[in-house]
Amino acid sequence: MSGATKTQKPVRLLIAAMGGEGGGVLAGWLTEAALDAGLWVQRTSVPGVAQRTGATTYYLEFLPKTGDKRPVMALHPAPGKVDVLVATELLEAVRMVKAGYVTPDRTRLFASRHRTFTVDEKSAMEDGRLEVEPMVATLRNFAAKATISDFSKEAQKVSAHLNSVVMGLVAGSGVLPIPVESCLKAVQSGKRASEANLRGFEAGLALAAEASIVPDLTGKAKAAPAPEMEEAPTPVLVASPETEFLTGEAAGLAAEGMRRLTDYQDRAYAETYLSHLKRVSEHPNATPELLAALARHMAVRMSYEDTHRVAELKLRQARLARVRAEAKARAGDIVDVREYMKPGPEEVFGMLPKSLGERLIAMSQRNGWSGYSWPMKVKTTRFSGFIRLKFLAYAKRWRQKNLRHHEEMEWLDLWLGHVEKALDVAPDAAIQIVETARLVRGYASTYKRGTRNWRLIEGEVIAPCLDGRLPSDMLADAVLQARLAAVKDPDSAALDQVVAAFKDVAGSRKPALDAAE
Repeated sequence: MSGATKTQKPVRLLIAAMGGEGGGVLAGWLTEAALDAGLWVQRTSVPGVAQRTGATTYYLEFLPKTGDKRPVMALHPAPGKVDVLVATELLEAVRMVKAGYVTPDRTRLFASRHRTFTVDEKSAMEDGRLEVEPMVATLRNFAAKATISDFSKEAQKVSAHLNSVVMGLVAGSGVLPIPVESCLKAVQSGKRASEANLRGFEAGLALAAEASIVPDLTGKAKAAPAPEMEEAPTPVLVASPETEFLTGEAAGLAAEGMRRLTDYQDRAYAETYLSHLKRVSEHPNATPELLAALARHMAVRMSYEDTHRVAELKLRQARLARVRAEAKARAGDIVDVREYMKPGPEEVFGMLPKSLGERLIAMSQRNGWSGYSWPMKVKTTRFSGFIRLKFLAYAKRWRQKNLRHHEEMEWLDLWLGHVEKALDVAPDAAIQIVETARLVRGYASTYKRGTRNWRLIEGEVIAPCLDGRLPSDMLADAVLQARLAAVKDPDSAALDQVVAAFKDVAGSRKPALDAAE
């Protein structure tokens, strides 16, 4: 290595990308751009295990050529030594922070705000999605400078690939010793050159320009030290005249619940939901927090996922548009969508009238058909598949007469009855009973498991405390602990232990309390 290069340090770039996002192409573009700019460059990559158990990482080092001797560069990134980190998904950026590659003294961070949910998030017994804001705050705290925006959304706006937008953003930000012209040339001359990539590159340059310009108080524009780019805030739910009996967040959630249930069934069904809310709101112990939680969970439970709903959602134009976007289909491209479904006896017989459905389910249980299912492959973009799902969706007009709806309304009445009784007996426990609705969700095995857990909590904890068989002052904490145990362990072993421990403690206290009274 020459004497000049001994005093220089390379610029180190780490890219964390998920499968299918073009991370390898992005690394290739940057390599070609660096060579065109007359730099020494070295690139290595480490493949991920799968799309959601580890990103594929690409590591590049750039060094100006100041002598004839080739410098020795590192093959892998070192914690605390990364100058620029690019992450194409928010959780992957946080994982890079955890690994020590993002440090406040040197790392310039570019992270896409969009999420691709992990298997654990999808399979959680209640809403298992990680909260976005704490992850964004972590990135802010650890990066020297951070640009956080939804790069995927920007790519969709211009019908381009995500990697081309990131290429333009990095080039326009000036964080690498590579001119924008060299980056553009690499995109234009690459093996995957296309008009879509050029559109994405221009969109990335625009993002970089937006990050470096802010208005001053006089309305003129002035340079800024690369402030963080944020996504637009989540729209606030707005109340409607029919929900005026509620206040604050509860009114907005109730209005959204009305819209959801009208779409799910009809206006009369939505008004039933509103009448339940109004009845509970008139109780003197009903708090705004309880009414907000009740409005949210009751709307979700009343729009349970049955066969009619699944068919209806699969035919929505918004879903087809999302599938086309994920497939990166261009205008005029033919996209075939094949749906895989495995309805079991409960799903099939649940669409039948109550008496007939009950007899057929009982017969299936006697004959050992409970675990049986009918695998189906339906192409919704072809007439034969479309018309089958269209018929199932159309049949929702008879939903309120079928067995599944009867069972759901029985559950709803029991749940609401416990909430109202708790407002009389143990008001602090009422909101915890409302929150147990989180456990009953989804369909098929997920629905069965959640229902089993809810029935256990209801039968062994809630009902005995409200009926006076066990101390009611223990109800709030017991329901909370039982619900958390059910979420933690899908196999219910933890829940069984919590319920057994509660019964032992509460049972030993009951005689003493009766004697004191």
